[in-house]
Amino acid sequence: MSEKLYFELPTDKGDLVIPEYSPINYEVEVDVYQWNINEAVVIIVGKWWTTTWYLNKYVSIATNLVDTYWVNVFVVGNPWISWDDPELFMDCAIKFIEDKMCDFWFQNFGMKIMWFSAWWHFTWRFAYKYPEIHAILLINPVLRQNFEELKEGLNSFEDKITIVQWNKDVDFPFNSLLSQISKAKLVVLDGVDHQFTHEWGLDLFISLPEKYLFT
Repeated sequence: MSEKLYFELPTDKGDLVIPEYSPINYEVEVDVYQWNINEAVVIIVGKWWTTTWYLNKYVSIATNLVDTYWVNVFVVGNPWISWDDPELFMDCAIKFIEDKMCDFWFQNFGMKIMWFSAWWHFTWRFAYKYPEIHAILLINPVLRQNFEELKEGLNSFEDKITIVQWNKDVDFPFNSLLSQISKAKLVVLDGVDHQFTHEWGLDLFISLPEKYLFT
C-alpha cells in the first residue's frame, strides 16, 4: 500500500538556493511506498502524468520493488515546475525524499533513480549534485536537444549509470552520441518503440528497474 503525500516549492529560500524569478508554490504529488531497507528508489513520472501512469505501471513497479527488495519507493509527480525550473524541482524532490527517509528513522541511506523519455534530462543534468544517488536508470532518452550540456552533467556523476534504448525508438539514429558517456552501460534492445506499444512492451517496461537497478 502507498501513502499519497505532497510537497510545495518553498515561499522562502530556507536551505535551498532558489533563483530570483523562479515560480513558487507548485504542489507536487508523491506516492510513498514505505518498507524496511535503508534505501530509496525514486521514480519521476512524465510531465503531467499521474503517479500511477498508464495501466498502473508505476504501481506495479513500486509493488514489485517493495516485495522483492524491501526498499522504500517514491513515485514523484511532474507538474509545470519541471518546465519552468527543473533544477529547483529536483532540489525540492530530493530534499522531500531525504526528509521522509529521516522520518522513517533511516540514516546514511542511498538512492536509486529511474526516468523515461525527455524527463531523463533532469536526472542526467543534476544527479551529480546528490551524493546519495548511487545508481541511475535512463530509458529511451531524448538525445536531440541540449546534448552537450547533458553530456557534461552525466559525465560528472560518479556512480552506476545504465541507459536502455530500443532500436525502434525515434531517437535511435542518435544512439552513437551515447558513446560520449564513458561511464554508462549502454543497452540496446530489439523491437520496441518509444512508448512500448508492442504487445509485450508493458511487461518489459515494468521489468526494467529490477533488471538494471538491482543486478
